Amino acid sequence: MTRQAKKDLERHYLDRVRTLLADFPLGTVHEREQPDFLVNTADRVIGIEITELHRAKDSQPVPMQGREAIRDQIVQRAKALYVSEELPLIDCCVHLKDLSYRRTDIEPLAAKIAALAKRNIPPEGTLAKREQYDWVNREYFPEEVDYIRVARFDGLTESFFGTSGSTWAEPLTPETMRAVIDTKDSNIDEYLRQCAEAWLVIVTDSRTMSTWFSSADRVKAAAFTTRFARVIILRHFGSELIELTTARP
Repeated sequence: MTRQAKKDLERHYLDRVRTLLADFPLGTVHEREQPDFLVNTADRVIGIEITELHRAKDSQPVPMQGREAIRDQIVQRAKALYVSEELPLIDCCVHLKDLSYRRTDIEPLAAKIAALAKRNIPPEGTLAKREQYDWVNREYFPEEVDYIRVARFDGLTESFFGTSGSTWAEPLTPETMRAVIDTKDSNIDEYLRQCAEAWLVIVTDSRTMSTWFSSADRVKAAAFTTRFARVIILRHFGSELIELTTARP
């Protein structure tokens, strides 16, 4: 993700908080680093730091967040290879196995996916084709791909390639929250050089599966020690804000 794409995403999260939080301060918002935003109100400056919460490392050598990122790189490289052949515009969904791919896997696997997309272009008058790995097609169908769906929707102006997947959703825990808050608290002196008070927004249930969590009941019942004036969880998909109970150290 480019720096600008990251800032655009952070601004999107900030706008969601501003919409959902009844007492969000009125003022001019400025993009910064450490903290991510400053809100200039009539009587003070409030700093807002935004961070996504990703699930902890599991049994695989690459964390889930990294696995998702490299799967996306593989599929986007497949799109570039497909587009370079000036083939019909398609909407292609690829379900890759959740493995710890290496960067050296990107090019060869992307080439196989591009060839698979080309092979599955629906004929004229047919909306979509879907193919999955089986023993019959294993000579050309890569084992890393569970299935591919290629559609020719009306109105496409460019080809689209995306990934899909599945995951479990574990509950949010006070221990997880404390780890995030403690990490950000280590930068609080830098934040407070630019503002009178600092808020922390922790984003879950966002665009990537590694941010998906289930129940937040335990963190709602817990109290946290922090130098942030307010700590807010934004549960993005559900448009829910959870303000944590906090106390100064």
